[in-house]
Amino acid sequence: MGKDRKRIIRKKYRQGLIPEGLLEEIHNDIEQYLEKKAETNEKRIKEIIKTRLELGLNITFPESYIKERVSAIYA
Repeated sequence: MGKDRKRIIRKKYRQGLIPEGLLEEIHNDIEQYLEKKAETNEKRIKEIIKTRLELGLNITFPESYIKERVSAIYA
């Protein structure tokens, strides 16, 4: 996801639509945004697991699957 955004930024930069001085700042903003999304998704995943365990439900799917599904839903 982040690489796609960076690719778009580079393309716009090459087209002359983004000043050189802003390029690094934009990349930093993208990285910060992705880190915040990852933290938010991690919290949601933990909530889902906690709720299922409190309800006495089994968790029969791997955590990587949960992360993938939550990321897809909230991306």
